Amino acid sequence: MKKILLIAIPFLCMLLASCEKDHWGNGDPALEHVYYVGIQDLIGDNNNKVTANVKQGDTISVPVQFFSERVRSYDVVTYYYVGGTLQRGVNYDITDQNGNILSPDANGAFTLTWPKAVKGVQRVYIKAKNAGKGSFTILTSNPNAATPITSADVSTTVNNKTDQYEVRTFSQNYKATVNVN
Repeated sequence: MKKILLIAIPFLCMLLASCEKDHWGNGDPALEHVYYVGIQDLIGDNNNKVTANVKQGDTISVPVQFFSERVRSYDVVTYYYVGGTLQRGVNYDITDQNGNILSPDANGAFTLTWPKAVKGVQRVYIKAKNAGKGSFTILTSNPNAATPITSADVSTTVNNKTDQYEVRTFSQNYKATVNVN
């Protein structure tokens, strides 16, 4: 009997400790459909210093990470932007994984769609042209927003908001610098 108890007690403790916890909304219904998107930081500095280097004529990709802990009946659309000293269409193109050139919408945004709001990583592909060296940024926040992104004001971190969901970006890891060499 003691052997059974010695085996059962640790097992029960592990079972109770592994119960699912809601780390995202802490039970707040207002945060039930709030998601996050940001540039994936493989180094872990969390300081907006993610960089990618590409040689003229080559293609690279920058990973964008979507944070969600639930599967939904709807797809989530997130936005990313480009800006900087180099010009899209002249010095580089944004493409899909097959090399097809993508165009931004009227607000300058490119889209990434996350089917059923499933978390994951998608890539932004950059094809550097043989037309000059320099740098530009990929951002998950609108560079033309009236108010710059800040952790003190959550409204500045909104990436996309619909009647079904809201996507926020981070005050860290919302941009990556791409250097064309």
